[in-house]
Amino acid sequence: MLRKVLAAALLLVLSAAASEGAAPDKDIIIVYTNDVHCGVEDNIGYAGFAFYRNEMRKLTPYVTTVDAGDFSQGATMGMISQGRYIIEIMNAIGYDVVAPGNHEFDYTMGMFEKFSKNLSCGFIACNIRTISDDKLILPAYKILSYGDVKVAYIGATTPDTIAKSTPIYFMDEARQNYIYTFDGDMKGKKLIADIQNAVDEVRAKGVDYVIVVGHLGEYDDMLTEAEEWTSPFIAARTRGIDAFIDGHSHEVTPELKIKNADGKDVIITQSGTKLRHIGQVTIGRDGKVSSKLIDASNGKDEEIGKVIQNIKGRFEETIKSHQGYTSFDLIAVDDEGKWLARDAETNLCNLLADAYLDAASMTKTGSADISFIHAGGLRTNIKAGEIVFNDVISVLPYGNTVCIAGVSGQTILDELEFGARSAPGKNAGLLHAAGLTYTIDSRIPTPVKLDKNNMLESIEGERRVKDVKVKGKAIDPEKIYNVVSTNYVFFEKGNGHVFSGAKLIEADFATDSEVFGRYIRKLGIIPEAYGNAKGQGRVKIIK
Repeated sequence: MLRKVLAAALLLVLSAAASEGAAPDKDIIIVYTNDVHCGVEDNIGYAGFAFYRNEMRKLTPYVTTVDAGDFSQGATMGMISQGRYIIEIMNAIGYDVVAPGNHEFDYTMGMFEKFSKNLSCGFIACNIRTISDDKLILPAYKILSYGDVKVAYIGATTPDTIAKSTPIYFMDEARQNYIYTFDGDMKGKKLIADIQNAVDEVRAKGVDYVIVVGHLGEYDDMLTEAEEWTSPFIAARTRGIDAFIDGHSHEVTPELKIKNADGKDVIITQSGTKLRHIGQVTIGRDGKVSSKLIDASNGKDEEIGKVIQNIKGRFEETIKSHQGYTSFDLIAVDDEGKWLARDAETNLCNLLADAYLDAASMTKTGSADISFIHAGGLRTNIKAGEIVFNDVISVLPYGNTVCIAGVSGQTILDELEFGARSAPGKNAGLLHAAGLTYTIDSRIPTPVKLDKNNMLESIEGERRVKDVKVKGKAIDPEKIYNVVSTNYVFFEKGNGHVFSGAKLIEADFATDSEVFGRYIRKLGIIPEAYGNAKGQGRVKIIK
């Protein structure tokens, strides 16, 4: 017992020294990216990022390159290669520390394992483990030395990954039991313990500074049930962390200071999405830690530019193929990258839902009653002008397959309620439809009860989803409707949807991008009926 007390006291002393690490003889500059989502040439771009990093190397020998996740998915280059091309670019840049985001798991666990092997620096994460033996699948941290000063980088990936990626990827072959866990619980105790244990371990090894590289999110815009998994919540309940380099919620945060459990400042920083900014954390020669965002790079790294152009040459002709034309923008996100489709109907939601419903004519069934798309599946806008195949797959980069299922009216009501639980806030699981309209009364507290993985468990209390109509008639809870959606939503528990009792009628007859491209080609010119960016009134929200 005495040994345990002494050990605990030692760890507290080490944690208390968190912000009093030895000062380096030269500045330590950590340049970082987060939520690039395959935006390799967007905004500053990877070549601009590499150029800036190289400029910092002229100022100090102590420069480290970090990414906080969600780089491999989100646009054409990622989808076509299942993320391999992005890994190739990151290796060329020379990243030193990378924590995986939830979307690094979108191409199956098998592909993630290949990522881990192919990424030169590897991944770190202190909270992803196999349930059977309770062992981490990745190193929890990496310690780097800068002269006589040591800095520990601790990785952490949001537990919301299970719901936000593809849940069945983390289950056994029978799709009955989870075999991986991200240590999520609705009070955040497991995740906090994972991070604190890693902090204590590296402090015991004598590191001077601790940086958490977390794909967690600082605001619960996309994690409405999981404030306990956000970086500010964790920073306030831990000791010994100097800074969080964060991602996931796409915030633009130069420097946010949160008091930790000892009342000391912890810096949280995040650089937005798609290389809108370069993030930088500096450990100065005075021992102080600071962070800022860089709005532009003064040049492009030629070698990285060549790598990107070489990769683009492998598929560029394919993605230039003409699909159609639109005289107005088709909207899913705003200019800052915020997800408009996650809290309101948009014209792009309507167009895609109509494409799904129309696609039923391609099948033996020949038609369907309803189609559903989940808001999280739409990743970008389509600008006014010619629509090419690259636009189509940029909107739908996951490559989900489309199918038809028989679904009871009651299950539809339950899933609409589940998708509406966060209104008027954002939720990637919000359902947009064709053939169906409904109203959400957000003044009513949500009756949805969730399980530990943010999946639909039950609905208890007054419902906020009202006036549900199928082709103008009140929905019949007892009737079985033919519904078009993706396998991800129906049978892979995507975004926590379970669609209890759904029976497969037509299996995986096309990918979502194939269905969407076909419909645009059929229309030729997008009709003015889709001209209102706010949609056609299929989903009404009372606030």
